[in-house]
Amino acid sequence: MFMRSIHPLMLLATLSLAGSVFAQSGDMENLDGVDPGVVQQALESMNSAAGSKLEDALAHQALLEKYVKQANLTETCGTPDSNDQHDMAMSFEKALTIAVDHEMNSPTSAGSAELATPSKVRAYTTLARSTWDRLQTAMGNVQHLTDCLSQQNKLADYGTFETSEAKTNHEQMVAREKAAAKAGQEANAAGEKKVAEQYASWQEAQKKQHAAYLKHAWTAYKFNTNARLKMYKYSQKYGPNSYNQTYAGNRYGPGYGDYGGGDGGYGTY
Repeated sequence: MFMRSIHPLMLLATLSLAGSVFAQSGDMENLDGVDPGVVQQALESMNSAAGSKLEDALAHQALLEKYVKQANLTETCGTPDSNDQHDMAMSFEKALTIAVDHEMNSPTSAGSAELATPSKVRAYTTLARSTWDRLQTAMGNVQHLTDCLSQQNKLADYGTFETSEAKTNHEQMVAREKAAAKAGQEANAAGEKKVAEQYASWQEAQKKQHAAYLKHAWTAYKFNTNARLKMYKYSQKYGPNSYNQTYAGNRYGPGYGDYGGGDGGYGTY
């Protein structure tokens, strides 16, 4: 297991650049006259695949450097003289030639040729070259440190170290996931509590508003009822056909309220 980790450079053997960029498919060192769309797509595939492998190589390099430092082998191992001192070393130009050759034989995108321009090809070339050079450097460092540990008979010890680191990293990952899950649950609970509090506050406000409405309605009802009662009493006492508005209802009794009638008129002579 640890040998696979020690030699990430072997991953390059299966590096996917729209297929197998490193398949022996001929040399095309001179790309003049090649469709810019083909070159651009080859560069895109090359950069994408190299980028993913670079991440693995850098992780393995960091682990090896950590072990070398812990084992006090930093000065003993030193640093490589160049970035091409590993089993799968290949120049950018050679890799691009093979990638272009593969793209011409097995196109990965039908639309790239229409979008490609010289400026885009130059930009992609700069980007892909940077990624490729970093990958080659990382793989050279891994090869160098691996060879050093082999010379110092430390490969088995490194394997134990790697297993321990993997376990620690896994435990830390699980702890982070648990912490994130707990934080998420707490955030959800806090959100639900806030919503509940807001709803309770809204309900209380509704109750107060309803109580105020009922109080206002009752006050208006009492006022209106009292006013109507007063109006009714006044109407009964002073309104048309009321006791006080008819002569028949005065203190002289019947007959005295009629105009010209009874003794209350002009009388009899």
